Amino acid sequence: MGTIYAIGIDFGTANSCVAYASYFDRGNGEVDPDPLHRPEVIPFYNRDTVPTAIHLGDGQSQPPTFGRMAEERGAVDPLRLYTGFKLNLGHPEKGRDAFLMAKYFLGYLRRRVEQFVPLGIENANERVETIVGHPVQWSADQREATLRAAQEAGFPNVRVEEESMAALYCHVFDEGGNFQLKSGSYVLTVDMGGGTTDFAFLQIPEQADARPTSIPVHPAPAEGLSYGGRDLDRLLLRYLSRTWDQGVVQQQVPYLLREIRWFKEAFSSHISDGAFEYENKILVGDKVHRVRLTRDEFEQVGSNYIKYFEVLVRGAVEEAGLRPEQVTHVILTGGHSKWYFVERTLGNVFPHLWVDQRRTIFRHGHPEQSVARGLAYDPLARSNKGFMTPMRRATHAIWMEIPGGERKEKDPKAAALARTAGTPEEPILLVPRGQLLPYRTATPLKFDVNLLATGAQETTVRIRFLSGHKRVALADRVTTFEKGTWERISQSIRRWMGLGGGKALDHFEISVDLEVDEHELIMAELTVARFVGERKVDEQKRTMQFNVGAALGSDS
Repeated sequence: MGTIYAIGIDFGTANSCVAYASYFDRGNGEVDPDPLHRPEVIPFYNRDTVPTAIHLGDGQSQPPTFGRMAEERGAVDPLRLYTGFKLNLGHPEKGRDAFLMAKYFLGYLRRRVEQFVPLGIENANERVETIVGHPVQWSADQREATLRAAQEAGFPNVRVEEESMAALYCHVFDEGGNFQLKSGSYVLTVDMGGGTTDFAFLQIPEQADARPTSIPVHPAPAEGLSYGGRDLDRLLLRYLSRTWDQGVVQQQVPYLLREIRWFKEAFSSHISDGAFEYENKILVGDKVHRVRLTRDEFEQVGSNYIKYFEVLVRGAVEEAGLRPEQVTHVILTGGHSKWYFVERTLGNVFPHLWVDQRRTIFRHGHPEQSVARGLAYDPLARSNKGFMTPMRRATHAIWMEIPGGERKEKDPKAAALARTAGTPEEPILLVPRGQLLPYRTATPLKFDVNLLATGAQETTVRIRFLSGHKRVALADRVTTFEKGTWERISQSIRRWMGLGGGKALDHFEISVDLEVDEHELIMAELTVARFVGERKVDEQKRTMQFNVGAALGSDS
């Protein structure tokens, strides 16, 4: 019993948003349905969002800056400005730098969050949970990198959640009875941010205690276009600057893109309120230019951009294998979703959503807050006993194999698992098909393994994970131990004296700590200890992460 604080982080490509909430903890994973403090966004310089940007400074008198201040400095010193690094998380070549940038930026968010949430609490009756959003299309490596960056940035009790699910949480708990979903219906979520536009479908399950099924889709935009708000910024800059000094424009591109973005946001707001034009001034070099844009001009200049949104929406429906009439609701998130043409386009694709005056297209009053607010509702969603509960059944079994090894179990739990494998050489069933997720081994499983000695200088042990009834290989790790000098000398003497006595065996103790989240993302920690006789001579730890569903698809 006590208080649970929830931090929801919508870690975006171009902009990020953070919300927090608190709940009365009833114990056993349940919270009171009436939050002590409903989700509220943490402001950064009086704005709901903060640019996902870092300016590294000069390393001497000029310290690093973040967010809007980083963009301000980047306008005059663009070479040290870093943005868009989120997209490279988990990348085989760029992933390391992206991880460090993400960790660095999330550390900045943490310093702001601790002004609102007691991150350093030591009271046993209080707990802080951190939930970071990610696109449903992301791979296991990208999700793991996001989770680890938040952990190393200092956030407590971190887990990740799909942004599309967070958007659903936001409207279910904010709208209450106005948000009615039927079993089997399909909800399209469209997250229109500054950097990208992401699509995903959620199928509402027939079972009351099951989690909605995510259907990731990724309709490919035209080459060189991510269909985020920044793409429109560049398009408008080219149009509005056509009579300006192009030499000056090229020198001031970062600054001008920021000014155009602010102009665009004001223009969009005015047009949505019924105006037909918007006008302002922008300083370019030493000259002040009057900037004016009408709705008709925008329709002409941005015609291809506007039309392409419909192409993407129809492509998302087709990729999901659905017909437009099967979509029962649309949830719009992200600041870019406030454009007037968005609802017009959805009306073209889904005309049935406008029938009978029913509200079936949802957009929060501040759509840039939707995902962060939904993430802060996560403890309430997990506690809810209806269809929102994140518990679901695993569709794939998980096996562990030690090729060439003769196994002997060290504890009763491991022995019980090993009996399902038959002979000591057979794979071990670690997680049976149908296991409720999330799942974690209460204590590490330990096995004694004998392997045929592989060399005079070193010896190796391979551990492989498999899944499905076909036992498809998911991932493996090879651990190599270098033999000690006296061990090599002793073996040489024994061979010289003819005391080999048949095949030589190497003896290992393997410990497996396994965690599988509700998305079938596996995180395993392996400890492999090598013994000579009864004496442990070396020990190595290995970590692994991979996604069962992504690896196997529909194969079970």
